[in-house]
Amino acid sequence: MNAVTLRSSTVRRAGGVVVLALLLAGLYLYQRPPPPAAAPPEPPAERPVSGGAERLPAAAGPLGNAAETGAQSAQALPLLREAEERLANYRRYALYPPGSRPAQEHPDQMTPFAPVVRSQPLYFKGQANDEVRVSLGQDRRELVGEEVVRLWLRCEDSQGKALPCQVPQATVMMAPPSEGKVPPSATRFADDGQGGDERAGDGTLTAAVQPSALGFGGYHGPVRVQLAIALGAEQGESFFDVMYTPEEPARFTGKVTESLTDGSLVLALGIQVRRPGRYFVIGRVDDEHGKQLAYLQWDGELAAGQKTVPLTVFGKLVIDGRPELPLYLRDVEGFLFLDDSAPDRLHLPRLAGVVHKTRVYSLADFSDREWQSEQKQRYLDEYQKDVDRAKVE
Repeated sequence: MNAVTLRSSTVRRAGGVVVLALLLAGLYLYQRPPPPAAAPPEPPAERPVSGGAERLPAAAGPLGNAAETGAQSAQALPLLREAEERLANYRRYALYPPGSRPAQEHPDQMTPFAPVVRSQPLYFKGQANDEVRVSLGQDRRELVGEEVVRLWLRCEDSQGKALPCQVPQATVMMAPPSEGKVPPSATRFADDGQGGDERAGDGTLTAAVQPSALGFGGYHGPVRVQLAIALGAEQGESFFDVMYTPEEPARFTGKVTESLTDGSLVLALGIQVRRPGRYFVIGRVDDEHGKQLAYLQWDGELAAGQKTVPLTVFGKLVIDGRPELPLYLRDVEGFLFLDDSAPDRLHLPRLAGVVHKTRVYSLADFSDREWQSEQKQRYLDEYQKDVDRAKVE
């Protein structure tokens, strides 16, 4: 599978940056993958104070005590700055709710259905030939039910010129360490303008693989397409991985109703649920000119039947982003989370491209209020306690 952390360069800023990274990392993706968390991490636990009593600053006294107090203050200063930065980072994060985030926080998740392409040296007998590179691409990472994945490869020399490589053998199998009884099947890569191949004779070999037609109907997990790649008398290997869900647990209807609620835009997306459980739904929002505005996420329990999932474009996010209205909801994906299971999710058939175009609103229709919740206030209180404690330590 093509797997699709922030570090600070100074000790002084490390604590604040790490916390911010944790806050943002909890908001999703699979390659995406992971089950995403819809909330930032819990605030830090109270630090115990030795002896059960709060430590007070040393009293001013003779010169020796003054020097000692100065040394203590110098040591405490980095802790105070760290606590203040941690609080400031959380304040900036919590301008918007966890389910409605600025697009720039998730640059790697804003085009989830773009083809996955990688380039690597071609290995002959375990040795890399730096004069020959193979480019491998696939048009999707997940398959549901009867969906088909298009795979392609192209061999090139160091100048980028196509080389006449062939795929004498391509085998579709369960990817290790999967266990099951699905026997391997053969597939064919060709450069003949058929079966998904865009143009005959251009040096790109293509295959279309449909696991449901190859005996994988009862299998849930990664599917591997193992390749033998031949160039003249030399032969190397490579592979593709896709995640396969044999039966959809639910399906998006594609119907969206919109409403302004408390200064935010709520996009209620229809979903037909076959298997009840905890679902995650993710969508992206652009403006009229294609400017990426928001990364939206919802998670919660859904019973079987016809339901709607609210994807909320938070009002302040619209005000701050200053998009050109109307807005466009696009590239919606979702999965049913499976607790204590591997794989840990059943994917839904995706909705690629524009799903819904909103009405034309005025920016004045949206609220500039920051996100407020009991959870947010609890976190702020805990981070403020850290600051206050650092001031007296």
